[in-house]
Amino acid sequence: MSKKVLIVDDSMVSRLMIKEIISTAHPEWQCFQAANADVAVNECQDNEFDYITLDLNMPGRTGLEAAPDILAQQENAKVALLTANIQSAVKEKALGLGLEYVAKPISVDRILEFVGH
Repeated sequence: MSKKVLIVDDSMVSRLMIKEIISTAHPEWQCFQAANADVAVNECQDNEFDYITLDLNMPGRTGLEAAPDILAQQENAKVALLTANIQSAVKEKALGLGLEYVAKPISVDRILEFVGH
């Protein structure tokens, strides 16, 4: 079954790495990309996603700042905050919003665990 994934990260390298991991494991899935929170929110208006990865630090709004807008439009999506920031306050805020927390650096195991292999 085809699923839709939205990868939100200001780093093109990170977006491409995540897309490659998911596409290799699930070639039938569609991967969309957004370089910032505003583009991500717009994508969420036009599409229904199964999985969304959100970077924390991006120009403009952070992933945590954009999460409520994204979650309001994507009630059925599984959303993860991907960040190298390991401060407990960041992790607690992410979990409090209903996000999963995935620590960077990006790895095959971490991404596949998030999308359920």
